[in-house]
Amino acid sequence: MAAAFTVAALATACSSGDDAKSAAPGPTGAATTAAPASSQAAPSTDDPSVPVVGGPVGTSSSSIGLIVVDSTGRTVYAYDKDTTDPVASTCTGECAATWQPVPATTDVSGIDAGLVGSLPRADGSQQLTIAHHPVYVYSGDKAAGEVKGQLVKGLWHALSPNGKEITKKA
Repeated sequence: MAAAFTVAALATACSSGDDAKSAAPGPTGAATTAAPASSQAAPSTDDPSVPVVGGPVGTSSSSIGLIVVDSTGRTVYAYDKDTTDPVASTCTGECAATWQPVPATTDVSGIDAGLVGSLPRADGSQQLTIAHHPVYVYSGDKAAGEVKGQLVKGLWHALSPNGKEITKKA
C-alpha cells in the first residue's frame, strides 16, 4: 500500500516539473545526476557501491509557503555559498555541525523526481541534492515545520518542491 502511494505521489509530482539537467563533475570528479522524470528518484554518483540510506523526503505547508522537509518534517535548506554548476558543498566542519547535510534518498514524495540527485561528501556519505542544490537541515529547527534557518545571514533558503529557493522572510 505504501509503495502504491509513493508511486502515485511521484507520478503526480513528475507531471508538472521543469526539465532537469545533469551537473558537470565537481572539483574531485564527482557529479550529481538527476533521475529521469519518468521514474522514481534515484540519486546516483560515480560510485554505485555507495549505499543511499536517507529517509523519506516530502513537502509540508509552513509560514513561508510549501517547503521541502526531511523524514522528521524538518525544513530543508540550500546554502548560497554552495555551487550548482558544478554541484559542490562548501558547508563543512562547524558549518556542517549546525547545518546537517540531508542524506541522499530515493524515497521522495511531492518533488519532481528529475530534480533529485546526490553528491558524495568528503566523509564518504551521500548528500541529497534538489535542483542541483546540496541540501541541509538547521540545528535550530527543533520541531517539524519550523523555519528558523530561513535567511540566516542572508545565505540560507528553504526550498520549494520545484527546487527554487524561497526568499520570503519567516
